[in-house]
Amino acid sequence: MARKGRPKGDRKVRVDFRKNRGKTARDKGQWTRSVRDKTNKAEDADKSELVRAKGALSRKRTIIESDTDWDALIQGTVVRMRGLIAEVEAGDTTWACTVRRVLRTRQIDQRHPVTVGDQVGLTAVSVAGEQSQLVSDDRELPEGVIEAIRPRTTVLERVYGRRTQVLAANVDTAVITVAADQPTLRPHLIDRYLVSIHQGGMRPVICINKSDLDKDGFAADVAERYRGLEYITQFTSIPRNEGLDELRNVLRNQTTVFVGPSGVGKSSLLNALDPSLTLQTGSLTDLQRGRHTTTTAALIRWALGGYVVDTPGTRQFDLPPVEAGEIEAYFREFVDLVSACRFPDCSHTHESDCAIKDAVDEGDITTERYESYEKMFWECKEKE
Repeated sequence: MARKGRPKGDRKVRVDFRKNRGKTARDKGQWTRSVRDKTNKAEDADKSELVRAKGALSRKRTIIESDTDWDALIQGTVVRMRGLIAEVEAGDTTWACTVRRVLRTRQIDQRHPVTVGDQVGLTAVSVAGEQSQLVSDDRELPEGVIEAIRPRTTVLERVYGRRTQVLAANVDTAVITVAADQPTLRPHLIDRYLVSIHQGGMRPVICINKSDLDKDGFAADVAERYRGLEYITQFTSIPRNEGLDELRNVLRNQTTVFVGPSGVGKSSLLNALDPSLTLQTGSLTDLQRGRHTTTTAALIRWALGGYVVDTPGTRQFDLPPVEAGEIEAYFREFVDLVSACRFPDCSHTHESDCAIKDAVDEGDITTERYESYEKMFWECKEKE
């Protein structure tokens, strides 16, 4: 009898097991009780065995991965994430979708396998021959299952806990939005965003909002520092209507994501750039009480042409997976000097005859930027 083979185009793929439980706590009293237990008898080694998985393959499973027939799927774009539900816009219909388990298995290192901006293929869910409905944000939407995700052209991600969180995919420009004050301007946070944006293949734009609060000129100095590195850096103030037209011109006809700390006014800025948007806005009091105005990322079509993603604010931004030796490549002022270092594997931290450290001493690289590099280098080194 002939053995039935897999459909043509299918292939076996080895993937990691999903970790669904933590380590079992070691019972420190186990050995003491064993010694004190006089009824404990030695077992015959020939009649007992210890079964333990060995090697990397034992921590993996085999799945059958099929070549995707995109023409057989409903194709759309993820426009909003609500917990485990992804809202997908396909033509004139918005679907509420779960994700096929095999996709979640393939990407267990990520907080969620799909994100805002992803191009996906889905199938409709029917019950008794009728289209099933799923509730998302108090709306009943047709239910679907995401079967495939197209490769991403760009990605903005960070580490969240022990997993990688993808904030947005397939965007052209990432606007790092900070405030001149309230909350305090932290240049090191800008540098962290820049590393993630460069690694993800997007164009960075720095926006310093609330410029009317820059009483001592510190924010203006920070802006000049990044302009000197040829980063597009824009001051904005909504009460003064300052810098909004210039920022609109930078962002026209693109897919843009706004990222930054909580309380810097991202949603208010978006409403000012496009008055047709009615995004909910908050205040610094909300931030102090631990309330985030924006709680879910959303892909929105806006008047500037293209789309914009408004992301929830973050109190910290942990770098995405990056090797310590790669950090230098994401500091523009380092790139041309690296080859002048004495050692080819110079870390620019403790070595002698280091061109980067010499440039810091001579004032060609600012101390603030070098300290940002050093901090991120050792952070990545510890993770390795």
